[in-house]
Amino acid sequence: MKYLLFYIISLLSLTACIREDLPAGSFALEKGDLLPEFSISNPDGTVSNKDLENKFALIIFFSTTCSDCREAFPDISTLYNMYKDNPSVRILLIARNETEEQVTAYFREHQYDMKFFADPDRNVYSLFADSTIPRVFLADKSGTIILTQTEKVDAEEIMKITT
Repeated sequence: MKYLLFYIISLLSLTACIREDLPAGSFALEKGDLLPEFSISNPDGTVSNKDLENKFALIIFFSTTCSDCREAFPDISTLYNMYKDNPSVRILLIARNETEEQVTAYFREHQYDMKFFADPDRNVYSLFADSTIPRVFLADKSGTIILTQTEKVDAEEIMKITT
């Protein structure tokens, strides 16, 4: 019985990444909203919303413990590799509720070579939304959000807009 209970709790925790309890009036930026003022750092430096001006900004929030995020990592990796050297697109991968060490270990184990930012306290994430990952925001060169994706990362849809 004890193992059955553990199994059930484990299964529920896997679905928690996208199916969080949504309080009435939950918050998320939407198409047409401006990117909020923010700044986030990693060992390579600091990026703020000012650094995204005059570029497409692709911001993807994820967690390595989220099963839907894990499924999305191949698309995230494709997008990252496509845009990492493109001067007109800036891609930011932001790990919600995780430390740099946790994400680095997961990326190393799964052979992902992507730069990311850790947001262990949801300081940046909370400016964009209050629940649900993976979560994607694509802003145009004026900083206006032109696409959002929730619970998925659709690389084809993003590529159609940015190419």
